[in-house]
Amino acid sequence: MKSIRKKITVGFIALIVVLFFSGVIAYAEMNRLRKDTELVIAQGTEATEFAKRMLDALQTQNSAVLKMIILGNQTPSEEYTIGLHTFNTALQEAISSSADTKDLEKIAEANKHYHAIVEIHASTITTESADRDWYMSSYVDAYYALDTAIKDYMSSPSNSIAVRTSRIEDSIYRTITPSILTLIVAIVIVCMFYFFIDTYYTRPVQRISKALGFYVESKLPYKVKIDEKSELMDLNNNIIQLIEQNKKQ
Repeated sequence: MKSIRKKITVGFIALIVVLFFSGVIAYAEMNRLRKDTELVIAQGTEATEFAKRMLDALQTQNSAVLKMIILGNQTPSEEYTIGLHTFNTALQEAISSSADTKDLEKIAEANKHYHAIVEIHASTITTESADRDWYMSSYVDAYYALDTAIKDYMSSPSNSIAVRTSRIEDSIYRTITPSILTLIVAIVIVCMFYFFIDTYYTRPVQRISKALGFYVESKLPYKVKIDEKSELMDLNNNIIQLIEQNKKQ
């Protein structure tokens, strides 16, 4: 394979390889970005869902306690037990799937205190006025402490929209950076390839064409020198030989 053809072929192959790897890297990074985004959104959605389940379960228990006070019963109805089971299930699932359990530990502590207040009252014989006093002095504080702990968990920094957005932005930057670097490399290769074509092919061809035109039109001496051994040197030598043969004839 001749020199120029070989260099052009190598240049095209290098460009194709760079573009191919650029596409592969872009695809891989976009796939990683998609997975990171789905994970961040899923984590935020999961935390919100756990909090909602716990709030609903707490409301169910609160309704059972209110009915107990209003009806004058000694213990809450079965609705309270159902709410308790639902709450504990949601709390345990949240703890199992969360990397940061600090807020969940606060919920667990507040939940423990809340149920201790209810259980102590259920095991004590009281009057209607004592029930109302207990509800206002002890129960309400424990209920709202648990309710606040759950809401703090929902709005905690680790679950906030701002933090989830920041994580997605970090993933985007990690995705874009390799693609930009690959694009820069591709641009450099294209510029080098253009320089090579212009220096070793376009300009010599222009010199040969110009000198040959002067010879044909004005019979000016054909003087073009090609230093590099290539197809253009062969072409130039053939032109010189043809001119010499033409002079002899």
